[in-house]
Amino acid sequence: MHLKTIIFLFTLVVLSYSGYSQTSFDKLYDETHQALRGSNPKKALSNTNYLYKIAKNDAERIKAYSLKAHILYQYGIHDETITTLKQLDSLATIGKNYSVQARVYGFLSTVYRENEIYNLGKIYLNKAVEASKKIEDKNEMYRFQGNLSQELAYYELSSNNYPKAISYLKKGNLAFEKADSSTVDKNFHTAINDELIAKNYYYTHKIDSALAYYEKAQKELAVSQLADDPLKGYIYNGLGNVYVAMHDNKTAQSNYLKAEQIAETSSSFGLKQEVYNSLMEFYKKTDIKKYVAYNELNLKLSQTEKKNRKVIADELIKTLRKEQVQSESQYQKYKFNILGLCIFTILVTIGSYTYKRKQDYKKIRTFINNNNKVIQNTEIEETAPKKDTAKEYMSEATEAAILKNIQEFERSLLFLNKTLSINSVAAELNTNHRYLSYVISKNKSKDFASYINELRINYIIDHLKNDATYLKYKISYLADQAGFSSHSRFTISFKKITGVSPLTFITYLQNNNNETTSSI
Repeated sequence: MHLKTIIFLFTLVVLSYSGYSQTSFDKLYDETHQALRGSNPKKALSNTNYLYKIAKNDAERIKAYSLKAHILYQYGIHDETITTLKQLDSLATIGKNYSVQARVYGFLSTVYRENEIYNLGKIYLNKAVEASKKIEDKNEMYRFQGNLSQELAYYELSSNNYPKAISYLKKGNLAFEKADSSTVDKNFHTAINDELIAKNYYYTHKIDSALAYYEKAQKELAVSQLADDPLKGYIYNGLGNVYVAMHDNKTAQSNYLKAEQIAETSSSFGLKQEVYNSLMEFYKKTDIKKYVAYNELNLKLSQTEKKNRKVIADELIKTLRKEQVQSESQYQKYKFNILGLCIFTILVTIGSYTYKRKQDYKKIRTFINNNNKVIQNTEIEETAPKKDTAKEYMSEATEAAILKNIQEFERSLLFLNKTLSINSVAAELNTNHRYLSYVISKNKSKDFASYINELRINYIIDHLKNDATYLKYKISYLADQAGFSSHSRFTISFKKITGVSPLTFITYLQNNNNETTSSI
């Protein structure tokens, strides 16, 4: 079996494990991201793995892993979220995609912070800051740095360092201002930051400043592209807290009820919980029945959310484990197939080598036997030249004389001279080159060059058969001894005459030295 055939079979086996259907990546991604992520997380998670398999490039692989990380994070499976983000980081690092690296590090910082692993979180936060400085697209860089200000602020919030949190958020707004309005929704992003700034002012009891920033955030959100975002509910809730602090319960209640309406139609657990907590505190002093009602709503919300998250998380974990088992099973199957193919290839290679060696040795034995017969009948063949039907260029006496001189030439070993030419040999034999060429062609059935090469090869073969020392010499030394100008010319001539390479011939003689010697 030829090597090309073996490679072809190997390629077929490998491709059989990578030939997934190239279903439209974008179509499946959009369906998973927009619809299944919320309605069928199990299917969505399964799709992300399939998306990764059919991805044609690193950009699509990054999208698949990023979506998977967000689904896992959404349902509280943080360990797997971190694992996926680190895989995503590897892809981004290889491709030197600083934008993705910055987002991954920021995401990891958030996950670690929410799990109260602040030291690790801050390490990734600093990495995110450094990576963001390398983003080539300035608009993207400003947008990310503006968003990153929120993560920096949350770390300060966790330490009750409200002034520092406000400082970071204001710097974030400056970054958003530098971005191009055609690519970044500045109003929405600054509305998020200003809502957080207002919250920090509220925590420091700077009520007037808190009110100003809540109203500022409200105006910005209203003219943004996402005017109905759940952020609107957070702003109303914040305004309710501010008006309570200002002892304006009527306005506070109005804002709380607006926040509640938004929360009820939203799927945001965080917004519902924040609004219910605010209403509980509000009615605690004014209406005990409503306080109890909202307390029960809050408890029910927490229990339901916890239960739903656990059910979904368990299902997602089962899906992950199932896919992991399938992946390991597929890998084992793939490994065994590759191992089997390797063993098959090795056996075929060994079989091919053994068969070729037998054929080569057969050629060598045939050559040696024929060579012995030629040596035994040399004088008969050379003294009884073949009849030539073509026009003869010389008398029989002249031809016989040249043949006799050729025999003397062969015994003299002058053919080993590297500078040998037809003119120099003709001069040595007292004839001209046309006569010499004619006699060699007629009686040896070859041209002058082939005749000389055959004499030289036969000379070396005779020494290889009869002098074991020659079997130890390098091919280049044998070529020089035979009168060849190069190793390659010697090898080509040797194989042309014997049918095998010099190395194969020497190996055969080494393995069969006793048998060969006795036959000679």
